[in-house]
Amino acid sequence: MKDKINFKQVGTLLRKSAQEHSSAYKKGNFDAFGFIIRWALVVVFLAMFVIFFGRFTNIYLAVKTGGALRPQTRMYELLSMVYTLILVFLVISSVSQIDRQFFDADDMKLLVGMPLGASTVFIAKLISIYFSQFVISAACVLVVNIVVAAQVAQGTLFYLMTAVFCFVLPLISIAIGALVAMPFHAVKQFLKNRFVLYFIVITVLLAAGFYLYSVVLNAVRDMLLGDSLKFFFNQRVMNFLQALTKYLYPAVWCADILMGNNLLEAGLGLWGLVLGCLAVSLLVIHRLMLWVMQSRIAGDVNFLRRKQTIAPRRNSFFSLMQKDFLLIFRTASYTFSYFSVGIIMPLMVYFCMTIGSSIVEKLIGMNCNLEIAVFLTLMFGSLTNVFCSTNISRDGEMFFSVKAYPLGYKKVFFSKVVLCMAVAAVSQIISAVLLASFGYVTWLQALFVLLGGLLCGFAQICFATRYDFNHAKFSTEEDGEIKESGNTVSVIMVVGMLSSFLIGGSVLLIRLLFALRLVAGFEYLTYLIVGIVSAVIAVLSYLYLIRKLGVKYHEFSGGGGL
Repeated sequence: MKDKINFKQVGTLLRKSAQEHSSAYKKGNFDAFGFIIRWALVVVFLAMFVIFFGRFTNIYLAVKTGGALRPQTRMYELLSMVYTLILVFLVISSVSQIDRQFFDADDMKLLVGMPLGASTVFIAKLISIYFSQFVISAACVLVVNIVVAAQVAQGTLFYLMTAVFCFVLPLISIAIGALVAMPFHAVKQFLKNRFVLYFIVITVLLAAGFYLYSVVLNAVRDMLLGDSLKFFFNQRVMNFLQALTKYLYPAVWCADILMGNNLLEAGLGLWGLVLGCLAVSLLVIHRLMLWVMQSRIAGDVNFLRRKQTIAPRRNSFFSLMQKDFLLIFRTASYTFSYFSVGIIMPLMVYFCMTIGSSIVEKLIGMNCNLEIAVFLTLMFGSLTNVFCSTNISRDGEMFFSVKAYPLGYKKVFFSKVVLCMAVAAVSQIISAVLLASFGYVTWLQALFVLLGGLLCGFAQICFATRYDFNHAKFSTEEDGEIKESGNTVSVIMVVGMLSSFLIGGSVLLIRLLFALRLVAGFEYLTYLIVGIVSAVIAVLSYLYLIRKLGVKYHEFSGGGGL
């Protein structure tokens, strides 16, 4: 029997999705603090992008080829490259959303048992995804096109097609995403229980992504320090970009339409791609939905098993540490957010150090590497330590099982603190070695930076562990995984960032002020401020952690916090 789309049921499913989304903003569920922080970061990022992309556009349009200015050619190349990046970003986002909506969504457990056709569920899910993609597409397209229009005056067609592309680009990304979703999920399932392989793959991808980010930062540095970026676009580079642009479909069609070139050919090509991708994606609806429904009915069980032996008797403290380590390592999202970020943290410090050091030295002609190293180490260290903000909550119902064991509360809590400190220490040590090896600081200064980072990391971990214990919110999922960041994560992240800015930022600012006033001999202030402040906050955070901890631990019940 042919599976038909029931549009009345589609509307019902969309209303259900909208109500679930709105419920997240109701009192008791809404993380207002985290919401404000996230949107503040988005606004800051967009403001910085507008400034630097506008500067880059101005530089690129002024590049000469053959000794002559060709602003229309440069504009065509620029739009083709930028729209390629937008489409790649949208496709990645759509694949992620399709995987989350179909394979990881909790409501699929209920929908598979209801009298709903696979096509009906599929269309309802795709429409929901389309709205999310539309918001992302509109933000990208409007920001890019407004910046371009501010540099070079555009006609009515440019603004009209800007609005059209906000609606069209999500169609392309979803159509391609629907085709990629199945192989992506197959790879994800393959890596799901191969924990070591997953950790290696995700860490390498994260490192590659941050390397590309460092390349962008280097370009930003060149724009801040002068027009050296202009000399990068020599004749050889421009010939390569011109040859590359010819193959950047469908972005070249978008550039043609925006600039009023080859409208018929570009329009037919773009709409042909949309209809073709949608037609092909519709052919995989049944297979995709049957795969999802069968996996949900079967419980999506796919374990790798090996012969089990009786484990030797271990110290209870290290057993608790092992329990936390395995809990993190065997949960994909935790591995990425916690361990992979910790491993990549030294690269973040190193790349930003190369950029920050050259900018400060170029602008004021003075070496402030120690202060920059302190600032970067504390800032990225605080981001690495964010995983300690779920030290209690991520245990789920397991926390009450551990509480019933004949174990002292100090072992339970400090096993978590020691594990977090071990991850932080590895990141901090590698960062210090990199900074000293490349000559940004001396080995003694690197040791000082390491000690300051460890003290501040210990303070953040102690504070976060107790704060999470006081506001524990256990997941209701069967696996206990925390899929939504709560208010605790936002608080710990902001506290860590503010502390790093207050300590690292203050010593850097003081050093810069003395340098501008041509006053020397006050380098010891850096050691004094960082040493005293980091030691004080470490002691205060430790006292906050242990204050009446035993009493509150024994009174703790219900998973609702205190």
